Amino acid sequence: MSSVFAPEVRSKYLLLGLLQVSKWIGYGFSGVALAAILRKEGADLTQISMLMGVGFLFMFKFLWAPLVDRFRIAGLPTYKGWYLLAQVVMAISLAPLFWRSPQADVGAILILLVISSVAATFRDIAMDGLSVKLLKPEERASANGVMSAGFMLGMVLGGGVLLMLYDQIGWSGSIWILVLGTLLPIPIVALHAEAPGEQVQRAKSPPFWHAFVDFFKVAGNVQWAGLIILMAMAGITGPSLLVLMLVDNGWALTKVGAITNTAGPLLAAVLSLAAGFVFAKLARRTALVSIMLLGAIFSFAKMPIASNAYPEMITIALAIFAVVTGAWTNIAQKIVVTDKASTTADFGTNFTLQGSLNQVGSNLAMVAAPLIAKEIGYANVLMIGGLIGLLTSGLLLRYRYL
Repeated sequence: MSSVFAPEVRSKYLLLGLLQVSKWIGYGFSGVALAAILRKEGADLTQISMLMGVGFLFMFKFLWAPLVDRFRIAGLPTYKGWYLLAQVVMAISLAPLFWRSPQADVGAILILLVISSVAATFRDIAMDGLSVKLLKPEERASANGVMSAGFMLGMVLGGGVLLMLYDQIGWSGSIWILVLGTLLPIPIVALHAEAPGEQVQRAKSPPFWHAFVDFFKVAGNVQWAGLIILMAMAGITGPSLLVLMLVDNGWALTKVGAITNTAGPLLAAVLSLAAGFVFAKLARRTALVSIMLLGAIFSFAKMPIASNAYPEMITIALAIFAVVTGAWTNIAQKIVVTDKASTTADFGTNFTLQGSLNQVGSNLAMVAAPLIAKEIGYANVLMIGGLIGLLTSGLLLRYRYL
């Protein structure tokens, strides 16, 4: 059993953490900052909605994930080749944004973002497959803590810091940073020595669609798929609903953003590192059930926020720890996702398939939460989320394949 403090293990953590920072700088910009920037520059809400809709591509990336598992690029090891190709295509497609105007060229920006997003789906599959391939079972908990910290840091940089700097650096400066963040991981991954792996040796057989069947043939994976969706739907009470509640309570947007997009993620980044090492000492079931129960408790605790009944400092504390709890839940779940992804040789497909199920549950929750709140109020939505969390915890206790 390798020590998590051994140099070769630390180098894995550093590599995966840095890749997450780079990835989420881009997603933070496109998913958080871009909408605000385009609106400020005069873009129509319909146009902004179309640009945000590019994110739906990521729900379907599992369909082409087997290509990444089974075919090599330019003779390079599977995941390295696909990652490098995807990053280069992303940089090439993002660079022309320098010469596009956010007021007049929304159509061109949309086309470039679609190209970049398609490349990003292949990049994500390669990253996920590489993480499964690199990490031994005893390394997965701590590594996911590091990757969660990288995710949070990247979101703060891309979604918060870039937005705050926009008045000083403008559109072209933002694009420079985005392209630079895309290019930086290329030499890091190019120098990484990825082992060939079993999936390269069987790249031509069987047909790639077998990858989906093979995953669900493994004992317990069908039930796990349902549990993933339930865990995601328990997140109906997450930060996105909390933002709506705070705005309706009369909080300024800058204040809400500082709490949910900066203070919360920064604290979550630090505490994710600690959580990873704590989860490494716990059984998978213990970690996952504990964090789901904690999330349910927080759902119930947030109910008075709906009527603005808490003192401001308690509301701020709950809002920040809602982000932290979400990060911890992601870590605990991703440890098991990585375990499940290693059950067949299609690492990237297995991981991506589980991620797509999570996105289905999350998107359903995000769409349903405001609609349900309109009919029965925020407090009742929070209660429903807490009850789903309790139900899921009970099912996880009975699930035999953790």
